[in-house]
Amino acid sequence: MAGKPIEEFVIPARYGRGFVVKKGQVLRIAQVEGGQVGDCAFFNADDPKETFHCGQSWAINVTAGTGTSKAFKYFYSKPPRENVMLTVLEDTYPNHWGNMGGRCSTRLYEIRDNLRPGSHRSCQENLREAVEPFGLTGDDIMDVFNVFMNVDLFTDGSFKILPTEAGPDDYIDLRAEMNVLAAVSACPADTSPTNNFRSAPLAIRIFEG
Repeated sequence: MAGKPIEEFVIPARYGRGFVVKKGQVLRIAQVEGGQVGDCAFFNADDPKETFHCGQSWAINVTAGTGTSKAFKYFYSKPPRENVMLTVLEDTYPNHWGNMGGRCSTRLYEIRDNLRPGSHRSCQENLREAVEPFGLTGDDIMDVFNVFMNVDLFTDGSFKILPTEAGPDDYIDLRAEMNVLAAVSACPADTSPTNNFRSAPLAIRIFEG
């Protein structure tokens, strides 16, 4: 259970924000209106070369019996360190996209929606803006965790994005196992089913452990 509230703020629709969660504190990523996906990048705040790796987290959790591509217990950093960065304490909507690590980008909008570069915000842009105040760049963003994202996987290797069914009261609580720099984007994908063809805010709450 989360302890005493420390900080709370709302990430506006189509934008992102970076912030630090200290070791032992609990990060809650929560719906505001419902139906919104978030793309999340995590770094060791004391050594940003250590970053969250979605694919490795999926592989280790599936192997250990602690998760699937939809939801897993432990968020691991990339090899060779493979440290647990965050531990899931509570998840009211265990239906996320946790095996690819990708996000919407200028190139994706260009290919999928025929949108010219710079004409639509993206999670890559949001996350870049979120980490820049901490001395990082867009090149430093590796994998992301697509929180609340609803995706069907098929046996032929393809996938289909479906509207998230997360409601206004849904959230995920993550305990920081190290000092974590988090960057969260309220996904701006209003040209696909991801957020029900619109974008909405996300709430961030940080609690004592």
